Amino acid sequence: MKNFKAFIRISVLVMLCAVTALFVLSCGKKEEAATGTDGSASGEITITVEVINSAGEHTDHTITTKASKLADALLEAGFVEGPVEEYGLYITTVDGETADWNVDQSYWALSQNGEYLMTGASDTEIHDGDHFELTYTKG
Repeated sequence: MKNFKAFIRISVLVMLCAVTALFVLSCGKKEEAATGTDGSASGEITITVEVINSAGEHTDHTITTKASKLADALLEAGFVEGPVEEYGLYITTVDGETADWNVDQSYWALSQNGEYLMTGASDTEIHDGDHFELTYTKG
């Protein structure tokens, strides 16, 4: 009976060590995966934001960031302004041009690869290589 109890204790100890080792190894792999294949810093990604102003002129902004949400990347880049409200960032000004719904029903439409997003900038996750558009729009 003593040998059986010792066997159970050793078995439990070996299993705990194995689980701990797997946990440590999986954490290390996640950290490696966060480093870009191009050798970029951990978690750093690059996205492109195309701005189409009221005159129809296009300007591309390339943003390299560690942010995971579009709003954070846009604010960090500094070419977008607006209040952060209950539902997140409300983009009012892009490249110095302000859209004001209360004045002329204008706003900045947010899309990705030409398709309107169903989420706001604060809820939109970004990934390396993403392309977004901010288009001055009148309602």
